[in-house]
Amino acid sequence: MRRSVFGRFLRDHLRALVGWGVGVAAVTALYSAFWPSMRDSSGAMDAYLESLPQGLLETMGWNSLSTAEGYLGATVFGLLVPALLVIAAAVLGARAIAGDEEDGGLELLLAHPVSRTGVLVQRFAALTVFVAVLGAVVFGTLLLLGPAIDIGLPADRLLAASTAVALIGLVHGAAALAVGAATGRRALALGAAAVLAVVGYLGHTLARQVEELEWLRFASAFHYALEPDPLANGFDPAPTAVLLAVPVVLVALGAAAFNRRDVGV
Repeated sequence: MRRSVFGRFLRDHLRALVGWGVGVAAVTALYSAFWPSMRDSSGAMDAYLESLPQGLLETMGWNSLSTAEGYLGATVFGLLVPALLVIAAAVLGARAIAGDEEDGGLELLLAHPVSRTGVLVQRFAALTVFVAVLGAVVFGTLLLLGPAIDIGLPADRLLAASTAVALIGLVHGAAALAVGAATGRRALALGAAAVLAVVGYLGHTLARQVEELEWLRFASAFHYALEPDPLANGFDPAPTAVLLAVPVVLVALGAAAFNRRDVGV
């Protein structure tokens, strides 16, 4: 049983993984495919950006739409793909403990010789694999499309950006998992992940313009993932380490609460 918790959870959500993978690949391919047209009209786009308020450009992260890294950073990696990965990870994280508990399956699982911490850790590992596969889908889609649409970005930078958005998803999935483990309520788990995502995105964007909200940037997974501009600069070890550490801390806190409370029947 201890060996099968991880594999069984992944197998049970294989269809969801395929569905999310197709959706992520489609969004990545669709918006990437507009790059040649955007490149050909770069003069007009730069003129348009110059006409916009500087504060708006900084808030939206639109440094330049006439370069591949600027365009992909503003479209694929700026909002669309991170949003999909956050939703996918939060839904799975909420399902891992709280959803199973509400459906009546968790009590039966815990009746087997497997600890609560073991169940939580293995399902977190399955969540990590789920999100990593979606990140790999983003990377693979861009790698395959790159020559056809002349993206011209090195594979290591595409990998860095894909890893960054996958880690955004993992942070929010771990938050949903931890809150679900602590409360046993799927709605609370999803709500906590949603609030964290909204506050984090505002911290990454709006807080740049409001001095009083500057501190929100350092509580935002979006800030640590996207502020180093992985499409232009590749991997940045320090923020990547933060994004790796936060899910582990959240799951540890969730495990501590999970071990102390009664499981609902």
